[in-house]
Amino acid sequence: MEDHSGKKPKKDGIKAHKAAQERKGDWRSRTPVNRERKPQREHSVQLREDFGERRTAREPRDIGGERPDRETRRRQETARLKRRKRRQIQQLIVIGGIIAVLIFAILLVKITAKGISKKTKEAKAKAEALELEKKEAEIKEASAVITTAGDIIMHKPFLESSTYYNGESYDYNAIFTYMKEIYEAADFAAVTTEYALTDGDYSGYPNFCAPDAIAEALAANGVDMCMLANNHIYDNGDEGLQRTMDVLTEKNLLYTGVRKSESDKNYIVQDINGIKIGFLNYVYETEVIDGMKSVNGIAVSEESGNLINSFQEADPQSLYDDVEKILAGMKEEGVEYTIAYMHWGVEYQTQENSYQDAIAQKLCDMGIDALIASHPHVIQPVDLQESSDGKHKMVCAYAIGNHLSNQRTEYMDGLTDGYSEDGMVVTLTIHRDTKGKITLEKADFTPTWVYHDQDPDDEYFILPLGHPEEIKEASGLGNIAEDVEQSLARTNGIVGNGVEKVQEALPLEQ
Repeated sequence: MEDHSGKKPKKDGIKAHKAAQERKGDWRSRTPVNRERKPQREHSVQLREDFGERRTAREPRDIGGERPDRETRRRQETARLKRRKRRQIQQLIVIGGIIAVLIFAILLVKITAKGISKKTKEAKAKAEALELEKKEAEIKEASAVITTAGDIIMHKPFLESSTYYNGESYDYNAIFTYMKEIYEAADFAAVTTEYALTDGDYSGYPNFCAPDAIAEALAANGVDMCMLANNHIYDNGDEGLQRTMDVLTEKNLLYTGVRKSESDKNYIVQDINGIKIGFLNYVYETEVIDGMKSVNGIAVSEESGNLINSFQEADPQSLYDDVEKILAGMKEEGVEYTIAYMHWGVEYQTQENSYQDAIAQKLCDMGIDALIASHPHVIQPVDLQESSDGKHKMVCAYAIGNHLSNQRTEYMDGLTDGYSEDGMVVTLTIHRDTKGKITLEKADFTPTWVYHDQDPDDEYFILPLGHPEEIKEASGLGNIAEDVEQSLARTNGIVGNGVEKVQEALPLEQ
């Protein structure tokens, strides 16, 4: 191929190389002038000898400085391996010892901690036992007897009869002649007073305004507390409400169901023979008037609205909410037994209605121990209520009738059966043992009947019928045997089965 680059063509490389070698000599023979090539084997032997000398210089020698033979080297290697193995064993022993020491230390700590914990637990248990013994030593066995009577209604004859009014002052002590022993036999006695205490302007039905003398008579004959949450407490408005509380306090009578101001408690806790008893009292409301609640059809002012414990039948939840708060407050005060006094029901009906049943069941579920009610002016059944979970039982007297009134058969239009003349006194005996356990030991239901004599002027006595065969002799009153028998028959016909049910369940742990 022609070269058109204009450059001089290069010579063939191989040919040029050969030519150069030929000029220097035969390139195949390559006989150097200055040194001769040593045979390959001789060179290899020399390398081995040189390497051997260098290696021999580093290796240990046997005695005499000579290199150890193979057997010696084997023994040395074996000895070296033994030394290594011995060092490894020693290390393992040291490590094992350290681990053993650590394990022992951990076990010792655990045992010590367990011992301390055990001692701590024993000390704690001992302290708790001592505290329990101390508490048990502090808890004293005690009993409290609480008597509750029904409604006291100050009808017009009590205001006008010369038997009680001498033209200047009133004296009602004689009315309670045959009840005084029962009141005073109790550690605590309570009644429902359906009137306002006023300074003059006394009146009977429909607005009951009574003289202070009735409070004096109650206190003098052994009554300790008045239930004021009833449908006649506001018969004289704000003034009558406040004055009633003031007079009761002056006469050393407790009260519940109303309060002087909203800052006061709306319940009462009383220490009775060392047992703390909690009392609460509520009355039903009537229709709303001009946006205000009313009691007995009288609109209650804003000032007094929250001072009277009341509830709407159509909204019982408001009652339950109040009771829940009351029970919480009582618990903080160490209350051991609770009694709810309800003013409810339909007048002159000897059977409770469905809303009474529903409220009673709920109060039992909430833990109330006894429910004693009034307002119908007749007696209603007694029962032993059981909570929905079956863990609690509550004595329930749906209505205990009139304790004192002028609701005589001869004056009651269409009501000639005599039930409004009857009443019942409920007496509960509450016991606490040295371990603090509360038990209702006894529940007595004593029938009462209001005696009335119009000659020469209206005269009344409340007669307890617990021992009817003795009542004529005890009272000195003639021609009452038939009336007493009829009253007993009426009362037993209503409460007989319930009373038996309650008494069969006693003693009742609370």
